[in-house]
Amino acid sequence: MFKINDSVIHCREGLSKIISMSNMNGRDYFLVSVGRNSGENIYVPVDTAESIIRPLMDKKEADELLKYIKKIKKEFNANTKQRRDAYKKMLSSGNVKEIAYLYRQLYFYEQIGGENNTEIKLGPVDIDMLSYAENMLMDELSITYGVERGEVKAFVQKRIAKL
Repeated sequence: MFKINDSVIHCREGLSKIISMSNMNGRDYFLVSVGRNSGENIYVPVDTAESIIRPLMDKKEADELLKYIKKIKKEFNANTKQRRDAYKKMLSSGNVKEIAYLYRQLYFYEQIGGENNTEIKLGPVDIDMLSYAENMLMDELSITYGVERGEVKAFVQKRIAKL
């Protein structure tokens, strides 16, 4: 299923790469290098790897995700604690659709004026979580579509509009 040198998505860390495999105490592990924080490595048990890491999307899967993103509606819970708890849960799930939902909420927030809007006030913690989700998604889509990382956000918005 996974091989050494595969790029993968770690459910909490985002874009990562399998750099080796080892056996410790009779159990096999992948050594995964976290992409966003070079130098950080995580051991992932091979027998439970599918619940912790996943392969990158292919273009067809990415297009399906973008179609899903296009249908997401703007939803901001005015209760700060509930909103942050929900964001944390979605981020830690590793579910690409939940990450996409958070990305889309950041998009809507930016469209209504960001910090200067009067519709909803998000704090720095909210923005950090939404931005983290956006970065996770854009890192993956950059590789999937073969688009430079600095250009992928604009590419994704254009592609969503076309779908």
